[in-house]
Amino acid sequence: MSIFDLINPFNYITPIHAEAEVETAVIEASEAAEEPVEVVEEEIEEVEEEEEEEEEAEDQAPAIKEACGETIACKSLKHHLEECATRVEEGSSESCAEELLHFLHCVDQCAVPKIFATLK
Repeated sequence: MSIFDLINPFNYITPIHAEAEVETAVIEASEAAEEPVEVVEEEIEEVEEEEEEEEEAEDQAPAIKEACGETIACKSLKHHLEECATRVEEGSSESCAEELLHFLHCVDQCAVPKIFATLK
């Protein structure tokens, strides 16, 4: 017995046995792989058919946000934003960032619960 026999844990497998084991494993793997491929292809076809049947739902968020922008709570903020925009068009150097943020915050506070209520 040599030192290499002690290091190699697979020294008991002779090349003849190793080839036979590999061939059997390859045959078993190929037989096992044939069935799932057919099953997976059928499942893919079923999913594609379901996707074709389902229509894209129209996004309701823009309409909800627009309606929320016209509510009493947000209308005064919209008025301030429009006044600021008018001043800027007339040559004012101010930015309307504060008015815009307040208006968008009001719209979001109103719209978010309604948008999530429409989700499936």
